Amino acid sequence: MPHLGVVDKKLIATNIGAALKKLRNDKNLSMQQLATLAEIEKSQIYRIENGKVDLRISTLYLLADTLKVDVTDFFNP
Repeated sequence: MPHLGVVDKKLIATNIGAALKKLRNDKNLSMQQLATLAEIEKSQIYRIENGKVDLRISTLYLLADTLKVDVTDFFNP
């Protein structure tokens, strides 16, 4: 399996962040509302949506569960 470079990781984080923002907006939730429902910090939602964090799979599943979407929805912009 090829090693992902820094640029590729950044692109992945950016794409997941954009998908999270879209899914959150589709549910008419603010960052604070999503953070409260998922029991994570609002600043974490902000960092994810802006591609500033290398997201853990467990957090991705938590957000998918909270938004009641499939985890694969984060990979289908």
